[in-house]
Amino acid sequence: MLRQFAVDLNADLIEDHGASKLILDNDRGTGRISLYEVFPGLTAWVYNIKFSEKYHINTEFAVERPYYFGYHVSGFQQTKFSNEDEYRKIGEGQNFIVVSEPDNSSEFIIPSNIKYQCCYLIINPNQLKDSPTKIKGQLEQNLSEIFAEVDTEEPYRYFGNIDLRTGLFAEIIVKNQRTDLVGRLLTEGAILNMLASQIEAHDHDMNTKSFQPELSKSELVKISSIGDYLKENIGGKVTIKNLAEHLGLSPKKLQSGVRFLYGYSVNQYLTNLRMEVARERIHTTDQSLSEICYTVGFSSKSYFSKLFRERFGMLPRDYKNSFKKDNLLFEVTYRSMAKADISNADIEEILRTSRVSNRAHNITGSLIYHRKVFFQLIEGPKREILELYDKIKNDSRHFDIATMWQGAKPSRDFADWSLAMLSDSGILNIPHEGSTKNLNLGHLMGDIDDHSLVSQNLWRKVRNEIKTSSLVSTE
Repeated sequence: MLRQFAVDLNADLIEDHGASKLILDNDRGTGRISLYEVFPGLTAWVYNIKFSEKYHINTEFAVERPYYFGYHVSGFQQTKFSNEDEYRKIGEGQNFIVVSEPDNSSEFIIPSNIKYQCCYLIINPNQLKDSPTKIKGQLEQNLSEIFAEVDTEEPYRYFGNIDLRTGLFAEIIVKNQRTDLVGRLLTEGAILNMLASQIEAHDHDMNTKSFQPELSKSELVKISSIGDYLKENIGGKVTIKNLAEHLGLSPKKLQSGVRFLYGYSVNQYLTNLRMEVARERIHTTDQSLSEICYTVGFSSKSYFSKLFRERFGMLPRDYKNSFKKDNLLFEVTYRSMAKADISNADIEEILRTSRVSNRAHNITGSLIYHRKVFFQLIEGPKREILELYDKIKNDSRHFDIATMWQGAKPSRDFADWSLAMLSDSGILNIPHEGSTKNLNLGHLMGDIDDHSLVSQNLWRKVRNEIKTSSLVSTE
């Protein structure tokens, strides 16, 4: 869905593991839309954007009957279900909850020329039910109890009162622009606090009291920066006293601020950070689990395994095995510059050898060559993809290789291998073993200069266009 937004708005989209960020800066508007997966079953959509014209979104409700929790930090929107004639306004500072029903839809209109800051929390109860972790199971049970009396035949909507406590957490989420590991932890704590506040407000159907810790905004900003410091010192011994001295705060204020921002004690936050770093290293390095355990600050492998299982629902060895499976579907997308003396014969040779080799190794994807720039998306078994990418990086026919994205994926975007040749007119012709499909990229390529042609921003947009179009051959 975020890719669809990026294509529709001609915006840049930066994807990361567990988080993505759309950046808009053109005649359609300015700002960003961020997406965070807190854990499977709980996703946050964060809008901090201004549209030049009103933006209309039509949502078809999924069969899983998800819950939508929302809060407007600034701005407003209008919404109505498919069976309603009139739009209703959701104002600034207002809680709202929507429980969807399959085969129904809801329309949302975001007005033009207003600063629209909003956070949506989307909960899939089926994924929570199947989760082995404690927090997810408790959340699923609480939601079932709270909404047990909701009519299952119709979508449900609740517009609450102005809620300042929820607003404090929502503001933290909206203003955090980071989608890296440290930014995700900050957002995760605020999301869980925001969700708890909204459930409480709904349960009591009354205003919650304004809540704020006895710290200034500058002190909270200091505390929100501890993630970077702790990550840099992740393998060493960290005490509350030393951390408080580093920030120039008292230990009491440090504890109070961390609990407000993250919902945890300082020690629990440090543990969560160590677990996230460990998971990231499983994804991105070849370190053994013992090496990861010790380098993130644990001396006991059994204790490390216990904490990892509590946070992610499985032991680290099982997590690593599930991620490191050789047949795991994996994608690498990159952009590179062709050598000046590359010829048409070289391109034809790349196409010929790629089709033979990739078919033998169950690799599919697309290769674009345009004005001395290569752009390639390859997908297939992880081992095969990484071995191929190592060969690609050592190929002397190109240089300045920039990895756009790499990681596991649930399904293929291409049923067959293809070479895409972009003509001067901006028409992308994609041969699919005898059939041809066209994708017009003229609005992206146009009369851009050589500097723009090599920008990662441009090729991220091309990737979005390709992945949101029906390029998979059914023949």
